[in-house]
Amino acid sequence: MSPQVAEPDFAKIPAGQLAPGDFLEDVKPDDLVYFLLNVGDGDTQLVVLPEVKGTRRALVVDVSDAEKLIALLDTLTSEGSELLPQVDGLFPLVVATHPHDDHIAGMGRFLDAYHEQIRELWEPGYYHPTPAYHRMMNALERLPLMHGQPTAGMVRFVDRVKITVLAPGISLRNRFDSYGIDINNSSIALKIEFPASRVLERKKDRSLVKPPSVQGLILGADSQTLSWAAVLADFPQLGKKKTVVTEALRKAGGSEPMRGQLFKVPHHGSKHGVSLELVEEIGPKLSLVSSVRDGGKYNFPHEVSLAQVREGMEPTTSSGDAYEPDHDLGIHYTGAVDSNNKELGTIAVVMSPGGRKRHLWRFQDGDNDEIDLSKARRFS
Repeated sequence: MSPQVAEPDFAKIPAGQLAPGDFLEDVKPDDLVYFLLNVGDGDTQLVVLPEVKGTRRALVVDVSDAEKLIALLDTLTSEGSELLPQVDGLFPLVVATHPHDDHIAGMGRFLDAYHEQIRELWEPGYYHPTPAYHRMMNALERLPLMHGQPTAGMVRFVDRVKITVLAPGISLRNRFDSYGIDINNSSIALKIEFPASRVLERKKDRSLVKPPSVQGLILGADSQTLSWAAVLADFPQLGKKKTVVTEALRKAGGSEPMRGQLFKVPHHGSKHGVSLELVEEIGPKLSLVSSVRDGGKYNFPHEVSLAQVREGMEPTTSSGDAYEPDHDLGIHYTGAVDSNNKELGTIAVVMSPGGRKRHLWRFQDGDNDEIDLSKARRFS
């Protein structure tokens, strides 16, 4: 008996599972906040880092809609909210994952608006002859920004957060200007971990101090299966073992570089953007998809991809049971609606260190609307 798959109705969430609340009150000093803005067919992401010495900084990953992001930043830095106090170097890192317009259409505008607060810009180094790409690169030439073109394995520490580049692999990077690759496979995919320490601490007997439970976010950009195949080879999972040998070697904890509690599904749920093996390796509690409700130009997300995400989060191939509804599995879409057909819009996830809290909020904004924090509804 083959498993039954729920109809992909963008997880129309029962209105009763979304309660009004005070979003800003929910965010505590040690929390990290991830925003996936509702921008229709595209990606705009903001990662608000935990407080350090009473202030916060933020990362920006892709800007398809500069005006919507700037309006949100104005709200977060305004008097009364002040989730993001205006400080020097507010944005230690901005990432343009790859030069498709649905990811960088607003990047040039954003760089111009905030260049005094931005320290560094990453982009993959893939040349793309479009006006949006040229505007971004012209801004980069004019502005005093550090510039990087990272490949897999590069690590950057910012405050209490560790950022690891998962893709593109070096082999793909070396093909950009020779044999060529699909532009989506030039994407910079990231893992963000917190809390993170730059050094290993040891006890007097030289054994490691047990670290706190680390929370991980996997931001997949538009990386496709060719790129993820390299990632899975470059970052092998070494599962936890507890034997006399592993304890003697102090390796009982294993190493799981691909494990993450939050997974931003690659390429808007394209059938080429995700595999079952990838989802199983990540083991997410939340899988988020940036998409429009009617499928948009490319009919994203594809049911083939969603089936693999569902199976990775709730295996049913042996039992033949039906999957739980997407929202109960932890799969959420920017283009989703509630049972009253009310748009749910932008997603924010408030994550605490140690995993005690993983609260998902919606702001009821259409893809052309500004985000109003007073309209926040928390999913339960």
